[in-house]
Amino acid sequence: MTYSLATLKFYYKNFFRCMGFTLIPALLLGIFAQPFSMMYVIVSIGKKEQTYTSFIEIFKKINYVDKPWHYVLILFIMILSVLFVCLLVGSTQQKMRYGSYTAGRTRNFWGHINDNFFAILKYTVILFISLEIVSILLSTFLYTSIKLFSNALPACIISSVIFAICELWFLSMTSLAIPNMTMKGYGIGKSLGMSVYGLSAKSFRVFFALLWIAVILSAPMILLIVFPFKYMKILLGLFSVIFYWVIINYIIILMYVVYFDVEEIEREDQKGE
Repeated sequence: MTYSLATLKFYYKNFFRCMGFTLIPALLLGIFAQPFSMMYVIVSIGKKEQTYTSFIEIFKKINYVDKPWHYVLILFIMILSVLFVCLLVGSTQQKMRYGSYTAGRTRNFWGHINDNFFAILKYTVILFISLEIVSILLSTFLYTSIKLFSNALPACIISSVIFAICELWFLSMTSLAIPNMTMKGYGIGKSLGMSVYGLSAKSFRVFFALLWIAVILSAPMILLIVFPFKYMKILLGLFSVIFYWVIINYIIILMYVVYFDVEEIEREDQKGE
């Protein structure tokens, strides 16, 4: 729990600054990108409410998209989110490295965007591609399970959990990619490779630091989807916003907490504590 406690401690001390940077992305993602849309598919399979004729139907449901303009909207939200994440990355890096938000070379918001935009955009694209690959594979497995088994629910649940763990593992193993790009100036390929290499002995610690927060934040939404009621969608939207609001901050802070530990760099913001 060392990484988790260090992340939460930084989060607590810089709460309003961190949450302010990610409010707009969280609102947009919470409204237009339901994080657990695959649960709708699993619930409908369990209740036998819908017959899926192809894996494309399941894929669209999991991705929460139906029309071409939805993809344009996702692209817009992604780029806008990257801009705000640049501010979070820049200020977090600055605080840990120099102990102050006004120290170091970059002291303004535009500087954070200029220094970090392409690094974060590249990693976001990689993460998006990995999510799409998981969605394609999961859709295929779910559709195959429906066709092979009269009661496909157990197989669908197991498949969903396995692919969710795989994506979380990918995120944990590549969690040093952004710090490697912003702190060392590496390219995306070398940053990903060095992240995997640097975390070889600490991968489980990072994985479990991500797992417990993901489980806590996702539990209310999963329960709402499994046990729906009249005004469930309003509450689900609220929980979705909270999910993105917390998880974006937590992941970015965790990345730099882990980076400073792996590289054995003393954090200036911890001096005097």
